[in-house]
Amino acid sequence: MQWAVERGLVRGGEAEAYWRQVGLGEVSARAYPYADAAVGHLLTCWIGWTACVERYFDEPAAPPPGELLTLAESLVSMGATPRVRHPLAAALVDLWRDSGSLMPAHWRRHLAVDLADYVNACAAESQDHVSDLRQMGAEEFFAQRRLTVGSYVYCDLVELSVGFAVPDSLYRSPVFTRMRQVWNDLTSLVNDLASVAKELAAGDMLHNLVLLTHHRDAIPLAQAALQVATHIEDLAKTFIALEGQLETEADRQGLAAAEREGVGRCIEAMEAFIAGEQRWHELSSRYAQAGEPSATHDSKGL
Repeated sequence: MQWAVERGLVRGGEAEAYWRQVGLGEVSARAYPYADAAVGHLLTCWIGWTACVERYFDEPAAPPPGELLTLAESLVSMGATPRVRHPLAAALVDLWRDSGSLMPAHWRRHLAVDLADYVNACAAESQDHVSDLRQMGAEEFFAQRRLTVGSYVYCDLVELSVGFAVPDSLYRSPVFTRMRQVWNDLTSLVNDLASVAKELAAGDMLHNLVLLTHHRDAIPLAQAALQVATHIEDLAKTFIALEGQLETEADRQGLAAAEREGVGRCIEAMEAFIAGEQRWHELSSRYAQAGEPSATHDSKGL
């Protein structure tokens, strides 16, 4: 919280009190249980930054922060970091520097691409308030949500949490790409089940598959929730099945024993993230109370 206040991400007693109630430190500790204290603090700052990005773009009149978008593109191109003043951009410069110093170049390239996709998708979505919910199918929902929810960034940070970067060749393989997508969908749907009452009270139907299914298919809310819960179970089974395929791919690529051990730690940490996220949702007062003020409402992720 001190980090967020000092960088102008959180201003005013009401906003600070809200984020303290959310408990971002507990989110981080549960989602990244294998991180040591120093990295855990850094991960908490990352989660706080994404929460502030989402809150910013949730405001109907929020203009796209050009500095943030420009900075994200410069990270992808590995060019010189531009001078920035916007709090969201300046905080990202700090996070990028502190995290990048701990991880290899190929990990930084992966994170840069996912950051750029994330902030650009949030900016694009914030300008679109006329989507016809009745025409949005599950695949269209996931195609949009996979970028705006921030989970690809969170997945890169899993590697930071255990201090190991998945080898680039394995990271880019079809099986690991599919694992990341399934993992992303799992994080989204765990959030959707927990936030039904909160988002129903806020009238936000676009970012929650339970509410979208309820309205699109004209079925009872409980039935829509059961469908999403069943989908979560199917995704979990798919993820576990893909673990065996990843081992086969690691054999095919001839990864050394130390690399295979590191990949195993990352997969274990990915599973721990899902379990920790679910447990935090169960315990957090954030979802026990519906209808927070719009200034602090975020509907995309944690």
